[in-house]
Amino acid sequence: MPEASCHCGAVKITIETAPETLTQCTCSVCRRYGVLWAFYDTQTASVTAASDTLVPYIWGDKQIAFQHCAHCGCMTHYDAVDPAESTRVAVNARMLPPQITQDLKVRTFDGADTWQFLD
Repeated sequence: MPEASCHCGAVKITIETAPETLTQCTCSVCRRYGVLWAFYDTQTASVTAASDTLVPYIWGDKQIAFQHCAHCGCMTHYDAVDPAESTRVAVNARMLPPQITQDLKVRTFDGADTWQFLD
């Protein structure tokens, strides 16, 4: 099973399989973070971190929490503010070893304007 981790290793995300594609989003947050998203359901991705390690950033419609490591600052994933509302987790694929993601197709999602994939 592939494992993603922040720089210091305090946050680890285990996924059942490598992603098939990656998504870059053009919204104001994702663009600034420079993340590449890989989407999983909560049954196939598991986040391991001490309770005081994850720091959420919640904005806009307050539906998702962008999670950062409190120690090294890496943006590791986002999940639903209310877990009952969603079974999806978005893993920052830049936290995976490069050999897992280097040859994957990157799709662009226009989160800044149209809310549609541009390719």
